[in-house]
Amino acid sequence: MQKARTVEAAPTPAAAAESGAMPASGTASRGERFDVPRPGGRLSGGRGTHVAARMTVLVVGSLVALGTVGVLGYTAGHPAPVSAGITEEQVQQYRLTGFPTEKAIAFADRYARLCTNQNPEQAEQRRLAIARLSSSGVDTACGWNGKGKQVVAYSVWSGYLEPVEEFKGHAYYVGIQLQLTTGAMRTLSVPVWVKDIKTGQGMRVVGDVGTLPQPDQASPPEVEDPQEADSQLSGELQSKLFADFFTSWGASNTNNLSRYVAPAATTAARAGLRGALENPKVSEVKVLLPRGVSAADGHTWRVDDTTWARVAVEWTSGDARVVEHYRVQIVLTDQGWYVRDIRAGVPDEQGGTATVS
Repeated sequence: MQKARTVEAAPTPAAAAESGAMPASGTASRGERFDVPRPGGRLSGGRGTHVAARMTVLVVGSLVALGTVGVLGYTAGHPAPVSAGITEEQVQQYRLTGFPTEKAIAFADRYARLCTNQNPEQAEQRRLAIARLSSSGVDTACGWNGKGKQVVAYSVWSGYLEPVEEFKGHAYYVGIQLQLTTGAMRTLSVPVWVKDIKTGQGMRVVGDVGTLPQPDQASPPEVEDPQEADSQLSGELQSKLFADFFTSWGASNTNNLSRYVAPAATTAARAGLRGALENPKVSEVKVLLPRGVSAADGHTWRVDDTTWARVAVEWTSGDARVVEHYRVQIVLTDQGWYVRDIRAGVPDEQGGTATVS
């Protein structure tokens, strides 16, 4: 363990802290009929209580109907389940009281993927899948002329919601942002109607979709008064403390981690990655000086001082090597420096807009 260069009796610690911290799939055989009520209608045969379960099976059945290639295209890179993340402010803004928003978003997400995945070889299966989810007047081709191919790599709720006034609280336009395997981005507005807004049972798409503008992307400013680094301490800890810590942390080696973490270390510092990434190589360390302290002035660290280090680590991920960045809080004891906390991601101090060539 790295010993302190200067160890003195502990005054009030100089702390420089950075701020840190659906539905289940069902199965269905090809060709199974799915009864979902039209807007304002009812299921026949007394099966109205099973709408939600049938909807889950319906979606999976739709994907199966598109064939193996289609299913791979639908699922590639897709986050599941979709998380709505509705805030109380949005509940008030969009008048969502009582509306099953998260279920509607998940339903809209599936429909948007059906519309956007296009393959002439599965055109009829796609048309039938769209028809099962929509009302009678909706274009079951979802605007597609049947030519060309495209596959959705990723989709997520865009944050857009707008009431469909014609259905008086039972329907909303839901924005779904999709990224194609080509890298192109689209945000579709999907009008979703819900029969029973208390239970979320009985959903249909009650209109044709359209593409919304992509959100504006501004240029962030440079970080004002960035903290300077202790270059000497950074070099010392890179080859000693951090090299050993990340080796143990990546493997979640509890016994070895105890040598490098402080007694009051957080759960994140003690848990590790359980082998999700391997063979760490610490490529860069920047131990931050207290705010307002210049590297040119020199600085003496005292026992119980804490600070943050920004650390770049190169890992093995499958057959690839990837570099990730961490904020690591360290504390100086009379035995040397120890890790107290670790958080992922570091800020860009330059700001501006990235150059795309």
